[in-house]
Amino acid sequence: MKVIIVEDEAIASRQLQRMLETKGIQIMRLMTSVEELREQLIDPSQPDLYFFDIHLNDGIVFEALEDIEVTQPIIFTTAYDQYAIKAFKQNSIDYLLKPIDGVELDAAIEKYNSMQKYNIDISSLTALLNQNRPNQTVSYRERISVRVGDKIKTIPMKQILFFYSESKLNFLYTIEGRSYPIDQTIELMSQELDPNTFFRVNRGYIVAVSAIAEVITYSNSRLKIKLEKAKDHDIIVSREKVKDFKLWLG
Repeated sequence: MKVIIVEDEAIASRQLQRMLETKGIQIMRLMTSVEELREQLIDPSQPDLYFFDIHLNDGIVFEALEDIEVTQPIIFTTAYDQYAIKAFKQNSIDYLLKPIDGVELDAAIEKYNSMQKYNIDISSLTALLNQNRPNQTVSYRERISVRVGDKIKTIPMKQILFFYSESKLNFLYTIEGRSYPIDQTIELMSQELDPNTFFRVNRGYIVAVSAIAEVITYSNSRLKIKLEKAKDHDIIVSREKVKDFKLWLG
């Protein structure tokens, strides 16, 4: 069996890849965006099965599925448990809640193996998502302004790897490898950021999930985060945050 994984969280993608490879399943490709998915769906080379995270950095996977007919089976994965799992399963589609359980993954693959016909109703699934979202929309900060000399620069949140405190000052660190001082405290920023994207790992650091390259065990029941673009920062997940951090990673 050949599969393609569409997942923008590096750790979740690698975890699913390992779980599938131990079952002898070949991973054709790993993708992280709706735009990549659009290109793949019109490619003559198709997998036997897709694994889709629903929410990606550049949109929702249904935006691609509405434009292009899909004939391959799909298993959806997401950390958003407010969506109706049973309804997805009734649409000849399986749905795995992150963190993915090995037994549930086995059942989903077995369901795929037993399928005689596959149909997907994108309009029904889109309506399902809208129906099961909370009525009250929570707004999170989308950008932040910083001073650069006598000028003000606006930085989108998607370009920020982490926030940190140092010498009683607060900073953000971008994908370009630059630090900028900010007026907001780490405490205030933690309340204004999307919790699906950022996590406060200790008193002095807030980290974006997209920035995490590796997580390793550390002394005193803690975890250490390695970031590819900021190797000079040793970021430690405090012991009291470890459990929630693992759940957040998915």
